[in-house]
Amino acid sequence: MNKDQVLKIFNIEDITELPDAVMRVLFSNEKDDIFKELIKVNHGDMSHDWFQDMYESELAERKQKKQDFTPNSLSVICSQLTDQRGTIHEPTAGNGSMIIADWWERSSKKLPWGVFPSKNIVDCWELSNRSLPILLLNLSIRGMMGYIHHGDVLENDCKQLYILLNKHDDCLSFSEIIKANNNDKIVAQNDNRRCL
Repeated sequence: MNKDQVLKIFNIEDITELPDAVMRVLFSNEKDDIFKELIKVNHGDMSHDWFQDMYESELAERKQKKQDFTPNSLSVICSQLTDQRGTIHEPTAGNGSMIIADWWERSSKKLPWGVFPSKNIVDCWELSNRSLPILLLNLSIRGMMGYIHHGDVLENDCKQLYILLNKHDDCLSFSEIIKANNNDKIVAQNDNRRCL
């Protein structure tokens, strides 16, 4: 996916507008259509963060927040070295490249009907206002479930909690994004998932 395609999909003129445009889309009725277009432009390849190269060169806050990005190859190696069961904790998620690599390593080894987002909950933190929208998009478009804390993990200061909810526990579905209270949790009820 190139910069021109992103500008067109999100109907923006400058790449610096991307975080705000993504956040608007995530909470709009056009989310599913935009997600389908992103998948189409990326030829259905869900194995990596489509925005990483563009983000690093155009939007990163390296000086202010010391942002740096994990190469996809290192993310894959880290995933392969772990047990790959249970909750995925990521204290500095960025755009989610390490989470995506781990999700791909877990889910690509099974048939779609054998992958349950509720068995692979994500619990991550991100401080950057610029990275957070891309992180939410990256995890939601892949149908992940879990908690995204927008805030400072070192200070345990969460400005906003987002819950990714895949109501049907279907890895081929998009996750709903819910602005939540800091104590809200995902619970099972009659084989459906909901937020409390």
